[in-house]
Amino acid sequence: MRRKVIVLGLVPAGIALGYFFYLGCALGFAASKYFGGRKAGVQGRIKSIVIPLKSYELHLHHWLLSAVAVTTSAIQGFSLLAPGLFYGILGGLVLQGIYCYEDWHRIVRRRINALPEVGGTH
Repeated sequence: MRRKVIVLGLVPAGIALGYFFYLGCALGFAASKYFGGRKAGVQGRIKSIVIPLKSYELHLHHWLLSAVAVTTSAIQGFSLLAPGLFYGILGGLVLQGIYCYEDWHRIVRRRINALPEVGGTH
């Protein structure tokens, strides 16, 4: 179901931005597939951004960073390339991250190897 919703969400953007959007989506998806891990939890060619927060960790998924970038860029009217291609590439990154990984929604999680806090009372 989730995959159908994601793919259907691309239709209006493609209509508005033209075929360059779909070309960008394909490029972004392929690049993300190449550089990302083969499955959830497996390190890809580019290391994931994980920020430790006491006994938790914040995983800044590539799809989340791309979604923030495309939203901010669209609001500001900014693009590095032709808008359809630029937003398509970022959209392809979002699509691949949500479409291919089952842990896409896990942004904050408990740390597995959290170290005890230093400086406690004895």
